[in-house]
Amino acid sequence: MAHQSVDANEADPLLHLNESHASSSFPDAIRASTTAITEYRHSATTDNADKESSKSLAEQLEGLSLYEKKCILIDREIDLMGMGRYQWSIWTLCGLGYLIDLMWAQAFGLVLSPMQQELGFGPNQTGKLSTAFSVGLTAGAFAWGILIDVFGRRWAFNLTVLVACVFGTSIAIPSTYNSILVLTALTGFGVGGNIPVDTTITLEATPRDKRYLLPLLSIFQPIGVVICSVLAYGFVPNYSCSPNFSEKNPLPSCSAVPSGDACCIKENNMGWRYLLFTLGIVTLIVFFLRTVVFRLQESPNFLLCRGHDVKALEVLHAIAQYNQRHCTLTLEDLESLESDFESTRNNEPTNGSDKQQLEATWSEKLITACDRFKILFSSYAMTRLTLLVWLTYICDYWGFTVAGIYSRCILTMLCKC
Repeated sequence: MAHQSVDANEADPLLHLNESHASSSFPDAIRASTTAITEYRHSATTDNADKESSKSLAEQLEGLSLYEKKCILIDREIDLMGMGRYQWSIWTLCGLGYLIDLMWAQAFGLVLSPMQQELGFGPNQTGKLSTAFSVGLTAGAFAWGILIDVFGRRWAFNLTVLVACVFGTSIAIPSTYNSILVLTALTGFGVGGNIPVDTTITLEATPRDKRYLLPLLSIFQPIGVVICSVLAYGFVPNYSCSPNFSEKNPLPSCSAVPSGDACCIKENNMGWRYLLFTLGIVTLIVFFLRTVVFRLQESPNFLLCRGHDVKALEVLHAIAQYNQRHCTLTLEDLESLESDFESTRNNEPTNGSDKQQLEATWSEKLITACDRFKILFSSYAMTRLTLLVWLTYICDYWGFTVAGIYSRCILTMLCKC
């Protein structure tokens, strides 16, 4: 039976072989018949693949919310586009955000000693600088992580770098410790948003088979540490009060000696300020690259969550055009999911529902947005995963803090022992 089925399927190509043999040479007829058979089998294989793909998509959409279904269509479209120029640009620029993060964190450990020599605060106050920065980081990570879900990714992508640039550079201006602590906390607030914002943007723009590139963003962090350390090596030792903090009998602070005595004044201690000015320029360059050189499109996932299906499709087409690819997803594909949902809709606003989100009040949108956080603790596995991720980032920052700020003190104590 199987043999008869194959003969029947290949009947048309064989007839074509006989016709070709009557009107052309035998080799040409063989090539024609071979081409016909290949095309026929390829067509059959393609049809079967399409059926399997449709079946797979239906299985993926089963049991999901409207927003999750639309996100799967968006992800499939990004997968079809592949890792193009747009995705590589985002990966690089978000990596520079990671670089800025550790660059500024390292800076506060390197400027602490010359700053202490000039301003004259005691050893019991040195921890305030790292505390102020840590408070800013904590507030920034929490605030920016929520704000990008409320107002979008695009503006936060640029604003976090701008805040870090403005306040980080301003630290070099005042001559009072309390003012420096306030500016340090504000710098931490901007820097603290880089990792959650950049991670989210990279994750949503990268094809699923290339998401191993997400943890590779961390390679930019040690680069930031090296850049900051090299700049500090050039500025701090050469433009500090002499004798400086690392030499015997360092010059005291002017606040600790009578007027007229030799002391460490601002004009002779500009090294740590030059370092912060230079880091501010590096951050400004990153801000320029993010805002002028490259134009970030708003996340399609965010637009879907807010009910802007048309804008989400416009973004996909803009990304495809930037990558010189073709976008196959249409508004009808999203509307078909919407119509299925409308048949069973209730009166409560739902993520991903075009009409419901646009008609909802701000209080209803806020409640809907807060519902997404319940996913983090929706099950034992998710709760454990969430807590482990938090613990990993906590330990990660502890390690960088000890290495960047307190390593000098630890090594000094060990040498004295």
